[in-house]
Amino acid sequence: MIDKREFETVFRHHYDGMFRLALRMLGDDAESKDVVSDVFAHLLHSANDLRSDTLHAFLLTSVRNRCINLLVHRQKEQQMQKAVVVEMITPEGTAEQERLQMLHHYINSQMPKLSQQILRLRYQQGLKYREIAKVLQVSEVTVHNHLSQSLKQLKDHFKSLGYGIK
Repeated sequence: MIDKREFETVFRHHYDGMFRLALRMLGDDAESKDVVSDVFAHLLHSANDLRSDTLHAFLLTSVRNRCINLLVHRQKEQQMQKAVVVEMITPEGTAEQERLQMLHHYINSQMPKLSQQILRLRYQQGLKYREIAKVLQVSEVTVHNHLSQSLKQLKDHFKSLGYGIK
């Protein structure tokens, strides 16, 4: 395991480069800091022997891999969220139109204004997370969190009414 003094030296020397790489890949300050922190936390608790000749490449590769994993996870989650909303709002007849009206009513009456705006920008206007964040002047993480929470809330509500949403 790495000793405290060596860890501090590695941290000071490599943090900025690792953060810049994560920021370039993710485009989000907070997520980038989290990724770099995760890499350092793993390094601190791992039993790996650090070699100074490969340390820089190891750290950057670790950051790159964590960013890729995060982006893949985010993309899969967005696809799932979109499928849930499409399933909920695809009208097939009067029963479906009723369900759509219930969905709109529930969103308008039970959800915070920011969540309403984010849902509309995402699913009515088709904007991407980054575009929504820019329009509403919030972070992409905020957009992601509101969408995740809103979709879970909608799913739970419609399940409680007996609609078999997966």
